[in-house]
Amino acid sequence: MATAFERYHIETKDAVLKIKFPSKFIVKRYNNCLNVQECTQTCIYDVHKRKDDGHVNEPNTDLCRGCHLCTLVCPKNGLVLQINPDFETVGDSYFTPDRIKTISFEAETGRIPVSGTGYKGLFAGKGFDGIWFDFSEIVRPTRDGIHGREYISTSVDLGRKLPYLRFNNSGILHSQIPQTIEIPIPMILDATCPSASGDFLRLAVVKAALKLKTFAIVKADEYSNDLIAYASNIIPRLPSEHVEIFTHLIKISQVIEIEIQNKEKIADLLEEIKTHNQNVLVSVHLPYDETSVEQALMLTKSGVDILHFYLPDDICIQDPERIVTSIRTVHTSLGNAGVRDEITFISAGGIAEAAHVPKSIILGADAVSIGRAYHIALGCKACYGKNHISDCPLKIEEEESEIVSQRIINLIGAWRDQLFEVLGGMGLRELRRQRGERGRTLFYEELEEKIFGENR
Repeated sequence: MATAFERYHIETKDAVLKIKFPSKFIVKRYNNCLNVQECTQTCIYDVHKRKDDGHVNEPNTDLCRGCHLCTLVCPKNGLVLQINPDFETVGDSYFTPDRIKTISFEAETGRIPVSGTGYKGLFAGKGFDGIWFDFSEIVRPTRDGIHGREYISTSVDLGRKLPYLRFNNSGILHSQIPQTIEIPIPMILDATCPSASGDFLRLAVVKAALKLKTFAIVKADEYSNDLIAYASNIIPRLPSEHVEIFTHLIKISQVIEIEIQNKEKIADLLEEIKTHNQNVLVSVHLPYDETSVEQALMLTKSGVDILHFYLPDDICIQDPERIVTSIRTVHTSLGNAGVRDEITFISAGGIAEAAHVPKSIILGADAVSIGRAYHIALGCKACYGKNHISDCPLKIEEEESEIVSQRIINLIGAWRDQLFEVLGGMGLRELRRQRGERGRTLFYEELEEKIFGENR
């Protein structure tokens, strides 16, 4: 009997953590307030509300969007609005205070943030911020992002694909179709950084991956018995020299990821892994560097299923252009070698907001892995390195596990909704068509060079 079609849906709901993010604005009311209440009638964000006794409450600065309407309508100039100095100390030059505030809002509500006061940032920046979407391909309102009536697919496939099919003389398929896994979103959750609440944090992350129907990466030596029930949605990350120690994880997993020390022995390593689980997909985790192209070609020809390249986020602070260049280089090189469609390419690094997901895919990645962003959604101070700093507020208690999972789900749900908006604006009905589609984007550097010349 045919099964009914079930549309993929991410269930979001409010999830508030104990950690309080500093508000961006401070609104103060002076003593010369006449209680005229122009502010309560003007503010649409409920910063100013009337008390039961008829007077005005103290401003709720957490709700302020910085529109200044209240200060403009006050007949006695009894209100002042200013930037909160504590807000400006959050984050760094890449994970800026505004980006962290946005991530926090998305994780708490699952909604797309809308300021209502216009964009006040730079016209263009470096890295992902130098890429603009071209929405000139809108074909009809039924394909209008989250508001359209047509279904837009955000699914991607993990695994190898054949460059072509072979049939015998009788027209029967002769090629052996490789194993692939379809996930409904182009995002997986990268391994957690060590923290004081590591076990609770990992459990919350894999629970989120299960509900999202995607994968969470867990380091093999941190794979506890509590996680085995979620094995179908976990990618254990194994050091290549210790594969034989973790054969029990290989047997129960759909995908495993290895960190290779000796890449010359990859063929032997793959053969050993397949003896334990013939159907398991093998991903290789390796950094973007000067050998990325060589490694990508070699690993693809060796039979690896997934390439998972990463650029540490602290390097993105120093050189935001590097992640853009790295993705484009790997994708282009695989294409020039005629093997791009045979391999899944996942990129990690520099993913600080929703727009960075489709931008990574447009540059050539099939999917992305998210790490720092979901840590920030749970209260992290945007720590870098192998561990969280000592005063990082990311400390998850056991009873907070469900809230933590829901915040990750909310974040991914808000990012997927924004992905819908991008695909709808480009007139695309499925995400797979967006991969490497540079014709639907504008690159600031290229436009500036075209207009002003190389020696601008």
